[in-house]
Amino acid sequence: MSEQTTYPLAQRFSLGFSAYEDRLLLTTELKEQGPTTVLLTRRMVLLMLKQILNKLPALTGLEQTPVSYWQEVLELTHQKAVDRHKREAEANQKAPDQPAPVDSGDKGNNQQTEPDSDPKPPGRLFLATELTCQLTDEKLQLAFKGLPVPEAMQAPSAHVPVLALSLDATHVHQVIQLLITQATKAMWHLPVNLPWLEAKADNQPAQTLSH
Repeated sequence: MSEQTTYPLAQRFSLGFSAYEDRLLLTTELKEQGPTTVLLTRRMVLLMLKQILNKLPALTGLEQTPVSYWQEVLELTHQKAVDRHKREAEANQKAPDQPAPVDSGDKGNNQQTEPDSDPKPPGRLFLATELTCQLTDEKLQLAFKGLPVPEAMQAPSAHVPVLALSLDATHVHQVIQLLITQATKAMWHLPVNLPWLEAKADNQPAQTLSH
């Protein structure tokens, strides 16, 4: 992301699908800005996946590994990340009275939230229009610019920095899985062919990820 541009950092966020908007919803609580939801179009989700997958070999240290071995390594890494996500989600469901951590850390605590029949995004709402993706300090930085909704539908508006995500390799794999799962639920039929991804669309709720 540009050094001249400041993006609020999201420490905990959820990804879900809104049939009403026909968008994926990235929802978070920013420290100063409060509740913020970013609408992700099919095009933006494809862009996210493309850029994430392009950076994944470097993030996971595969540059010196023969390409023929990448798929096997990524499959193992991806499955470990997904299994970890499931275990932590199940642990949080069994202990609902325990506050979920919101600070950045290495444990990647996650929590599934109950699905809404038609989720209403609270607080500030933006349509994601630009994505910057880069590697920094062994983490993948995703920064979103967007247009405020509904203001941008009524008058010309500037594209403003909305939020950024800072993800280690484990969280990147979890985000990939969430994107594929929710896009499958949306029946978007993304042209992404990765044998090590499992896409399930059976009433998947929005899922929360702390990092």
